[in-house]
Amino acid sequence: MDPIGYFTRLTQRYGDVVPVRMGVSKALFVNQPALIHQFIRDRNYYRSDESRKGIRSFLGDGLLALEGSPHLRHRRLMAPAFHRERFREYGALMSAETYLELARWQPATRDVREDMFRLTFSIVSKALFSADTSAEAEQVGKAIEEVLPWMLLGATLAGLGPWMPVYYSPRARASLKRLKQLVRDIVERRRKEGGDRGDLLSMLFAARDEDGDALSDDDICDEALTLLMAGHDTTASTMTWAWYQLAQNPELQTLAAEQVLAVAGSAPVTLDMLPKLPLVQNIIDETLRMYPVVWIGDRTPQRDVQLGDYDVPAGMRIMFSMFVTQRDGRYFPDPERFDPDRFSPERVNEIPDGAYLPFGGGVHMCIGNNFALMEARIILAAILQRFAFSLVPGHRVQLNPQVVLSPVGALPLVVHAR
Repeated sequence: MDPIGYFTRLTQRYGDVVPVRMGVSKALFVNQPALIHQFIRDRNYYRSDESRKGIRSFLGDGLLALEGSPHLRHRRLMAPAFHRERFREYGALMSAETYLELARWQPATRDVREDMFRLTFSIVSKALFSADTSAEAEQVGKAIEEVLPWMLLGATLAGLGPWMPVYYSPRARASLKRLKQLVRDIVERRRKEGGDRGDLLSMLFAARDEDGDALSDDDICDEALTLLMAGHDTTASTMTWAWYQLAQNPELQTLAAEQVLAVAGSAPVTLDMLPKLPLVQNIIDETLRMYPVVWIGDRTPQRDVQLGDYDVPAGMRIMFSMFVTQRDGRYFPDPERFDPDRFSPERVNEIPDGAYLPFGGGVHMCIGNNFALMEARIILAAILQRFAFSLVPGHRVQLNPQVVLSPVGALPLVVHAR
């Protein structure tokens, strides 16, 4: 099964708007940036029930599973947690956790995917729950590790159509139950203790809507799980792909490391240094172009609409693929080449609206996109400061296009001290 290849061939053979059948349902597949830009910004388009079913089975009614006015209410309530005035604290945490991780490293062949998953979970769990719950966060991490493969598979298969059930193995169901109870225990205890610890959970407790109403404990548990997932698996995959590409491009890797060393020297990388590291930012942007974390999306109009030359009835599923569009040579010349310079000030405006959507768009733009970009830049810069990467001869890397685009299995690279 090769869904990326299928949708790529579909547009190559039949054009930018193609009627498709997903099981018993009719849908449209769209690969035209102008049209994608049109419907992704329109509040009258919702994500389909199919795409939300698998996510809801794991995350409950968190932000990723909501639509309409409930989605808008939760988004507004969560927004203060991602205001820029909080970022200095988050940046210091990201830097500290990265250097703690690097203190464990020795030159060797390492599974960078495992390393990045461990690091990003450490960062997001402490940003969410604060450091004094690290023992419980470790238990949460173990439960996520057990249930995550089933969640990704279930959400991917559920997206095929309404007839597909979301299946968890008995072990995965037990892990999911334990995971939700662990998060609930933390939430209930913190609610009783009160106080602002400066973490994301404190912000969720303090949030009030325009009527003065707060999120319920059920809401907070669902959003906490959503933030753990959105700030863990996604950023870890982005960083894994970034190291894979830099290992294949040693000259680029050296240039980026030299830029970091010129700015930071041997001092820890900080938030204030990031504007002086444009190549680091461009490497992350280009990684997200070639390997968008979420590689496919959909929308369903809530009323009959006109989309290009097509009359689309209310409820019809419109599918689009960030991966397919972001590797289309019409919008990104020489699309299979890793070229961070695409995002230089001189060239970035050549990218048409709707062609580059690593964090979605419109009302469903990832609420933590700036958090994720800051995290990725700090991690990349700090590691480049101390280590270099090269490929393991003969190791074949394959795409695993589930909900999150990751490699199949481990991704070993040879790590060298600088």
